[in-house]
Amino acid sequence: MSNKLLAPDGWLVLGLPWPEQTQDGWGECAVAVAPTMIPRHLVSKGAGIALDLATSLARDPNDGPGKAVFFSDVTLWLDKQGKDWADFGADYEAVIDELVNAPVPQLYMTLVQKAHAILCDASRDGVRLYYPGGDVEHVTPQVRADVHAAITTSLERDWPSYIQGLIDRGALQTQ
Repeated sequence: MSNKLLAPDGWLVLGLPWPEQTQDGWGECAVAVAPTMIPRHLVSKGAGIALDLATSLARDPNDGPGKAVFFSDVTLWLDKQGKDWADFGADYEAVIDELVNAPVPQLYMTLVQKAHAILCDASRDGVRLYYPGGDVEHVTPQVRADVHAAITTSLERDWPSYIQGLIDRGALQTQ
């Protein structure tokens, strides 16, 4: 079996709507896919572009955020190039919906609301978080990098056993 199944080069992490039901401030609000595991014939051109860009960013030591690439990272990278999803004929919401519903391995993730907000933020200057009591936090690039690192650590820990479980149940073929 290829080690790339258990330890892919990177993941594309998609933000889901914040759930109505949470537990101690944590909610299941993200899903990760391994772009290199997804045959491009299973997805639209727009979703394929998102997967390919995420793969490139995961491997890029200069512009990339590391192995856990947020969909918002891809959007921000496009913006830096003077482009957006429409330039590729893609509706980013439709691409997210398609990837969430694709028949491919995907690991759902539970995050705190702050991490979820950062995961979903594609603003150029970073999101501002408003807290009860009037405090405002401007999320710095370092805080965003910390969220990337935490999500990467979680995926590196949880992905191999998730994929191995799919293989053991016969839900994922290795050949």
